[in-house]
Amino acid sequence: MKNLPAWFFLVFFLIVVSHLPSTEPLQAQPNTDNMFIPEDTDSFDPGLRVGEDFPTIRALYRGREVTQIDQFVGTKGAVFFANRSADW
Repeated sequence: MKNLPAWFFLVFFLIVVSHLPSTEPLQAQPNTDNMFIPEDTDSFDPGLRVGEDFPTIRALYRGREVTQIDQFVGTKGAVFFANRSADW
């Protein structure tokens, strides 16, 4: 392998040094002010509470109507995701 010229190392060094972070502290973006609130005060209801009974549903699974999710609950529980149909 040929010896690289000294100017190559100088250019490489300048590129590396120019990409180092500046010594000034990073400024937080103003849109992150008050990002976290002490409590949730809106009227949105996320659904069931922990330990609350699951309501009766009406859905089709493999061609038959299902009204309880008991058959889908395993030893680790179940996650139920509902999506309302939309007319696109």
